[in-house]
Amino acid sequence: MARSRHLAITAAAATALLVPTAIAGASAPPDSGAAESGAAEEVPTGTGTPEEATEWALNYTGGTAGEASGDPIRIGYVNQEALFPEATLGIKAAVEFVNAELGGADGRPIELVECQLNTAEDGGACGAQMANDDSIVAVLTGTSNVGNKELYDALAGNKPVLIGNGITTDDFVNTAGVSYTAGSTGVIAGMAIFTIEEFAPENVAVVYVDNAGGQAGAQVLLKPILDAAGVTSTLVGVPETATAPDIAAAMQAAGADSADVFVSLLTLQGCIASYDAISSLGIDPVVVTTGLCFGTPMTDHLAELGVEGTYPDGWYFGGYGYSYFLPDYDSGMQAYITKVQEYGEPVGGSETLEYTGFAGPMFANLLTITKFINELGADNLDFTTLDETVRSFTGPMMIQSGPIECGVGIFIAACGHEMGIEQYIDGEWVPVRDGLNGNPIVVPVA
Repeated sequence: MARSRHLAITAAAATALLVPTAIAGASAPPDSGAAESGAAEEVPTGTGTPEEATEWALNYTGGTAGEASGDPIRIGYVNQEALFPEATLGIKAAVEFVNAELGGADGRPIELVECQLNTAEDGGACGAQMANDDSIVAVLTGTSNVGNKELYDALAGNKPVLIGNGITTDDFVNTAGVSYTAGSTGVIAGMAIFTIEEFAPENVAVVYVDNAGGQAGAQVLLKPILDAAGVTSTLVGVPETATAPDIAAAMQAAGADSADVFVSLLTLQGCIASYDAISSLGIDPVVVTTGLCFGTPMTDHLAELGVEGTYPDGWYFGGYGYSYFLPDYDSGMQAYITKVQEYGEPVGGSETLEYTGFAGPMFANLLTITKFINELGADNLDFTTLDETVRSFTGPMMIQSGPIECGVGIFIAACGHEMGIEQYIDGEWVPVRDGLNGNPIVVPVA
């Protein structure tokens, strides 16, 4: 059946969106069970040698091989550590790598100045701290679902800001900084486009987290694209604490047993419960979901069930266009996988190195700000010059597919406009639509 293939994201998304962390691909918070299992996350093989990884990073950053020395260049770092510790794993591994092997930033070591968000008030306090510290040349954010607006308001016009993994409205519409990833807006819209183009479905069942973010993600970003293509969709929300029976009931209400595609917009624990729900219902749907579902707790759960393979067989996973499990040289994924294993340290009380989720983009962001400092020189890092450099970057961006363009459309701070889909099948990862096979999904800009 012939259908319109694309739909720009609507303006309503700008005011409604508060996307759940599931969509952006976060790994589990420290109390999710990952720390207790002690199971090692599978590390891809064939990631290249350490020498090749360093060579790629030197070319990307324009650095000089060797150890940094002299007075530090201070970069602010703000993160909601209680929920997203893997972001810190990524950026700290990158700092260690840059300082030890890439000559630091313009020859000088990078020093992180950290501030944590737990409340909205923390956003204003962290922003004021960074804005009023003349020794801080730029601010990198990790991931947070509180205090974002307050943080950006304090930083706007005071410090260049490179946003990590956006999951709230303010991450995408603020004027303080920009993000080089596709973000949750791009991933959700891309999943809808992929579903239409890959399967030409007549009907789609969707189960999502029933909170403000989940509702916006499903109803504002996903459903309008399906509607425009003439696809019937049934959306059913579940609470964040939904169990397998809860999700089984929701899947039945959404018609997942007969739908052409089942789209899951759930947290990691919801992903695990979805797997169990599918088993209990005795159905075999086509599943399209986000990168969150390949977190370590999912692997542990399948192992406990005696299921072969490390992730649900046949599922399709949306992400930023390159895969942690199919690391290639050109995108920098090989360099990341190799060096995070060398310099990364487990966080949040876990024995597992959670190198997936938000860790990768933060590693990439640190190398990218290092690139800018190398280009400008340590003596030319005034706000206007560095801010303009950050905003005018067009890529290529480490481990993000496609060109970078900031300041366009509704989501002016979202600069990555491509995403990718990989499938885990018969124990192997297969690039379906991504940067690896030169066929990523381009998300239209409103």
